[in-house]
Amino acid sequence: MADKNSRTGLSLDEMTDLIKAVSDSGIDSFEYKEGDFQISLKGGRAYTAAAPVAMPATLSMPDLSMAMATAAEAATGDDDDEDNMFVIKSPLVGTFYAAPAQDASPFVKIGDRVKKGQVLAIVEAMKMMNDIESDCDGTIAEICVKNGEAVEFGQALFKIN
Repeated sequence: MADKNSRTGLSLDEMTDLIKAVSDSGIDSFEYKEGDFQISLKGGRAYTAAAPVAMPATLSMPDLSMAMATAAEAATGDDDDEDNMFVIKSPLVGTFYAAPAQDASPFVKIGDRVKKGQVLAIVEAMKMMNDIESDCDGTIAEICVKNGEAVEFGQALFKIN
């Protein structure tokens, strides 16, 4: 388990668990305060998303660097699974869309060859459309979520050979 920050009493894992619990609960907003630390979460009907998190001023650079590295690894899918597939993970909480419009063809299908930088899908978060691009060249082996499905930060979206 990650070290607890002395000002918040919460580790990065505990903060992530708190965000997930609030997201899964269906409530519209949640606020947590402890000393100088404050976290506010807001959601909506079509999606649930976390608002920016206010970090305490005393968070040390090594702690911040470790948190950023963990977030970057989860977002880019740098860790291959046992089948040597590259996993594209959601960089944020939102709604997954496989096509650019409701009546349009999906960006990709299983078996399609993709190039690094090619748009694979869209994740809508806080009314913003975020392109999900391939981080490598390869073939789509699996699409892990369905169109219109809610996705969590770090959730697998695609597996690429």
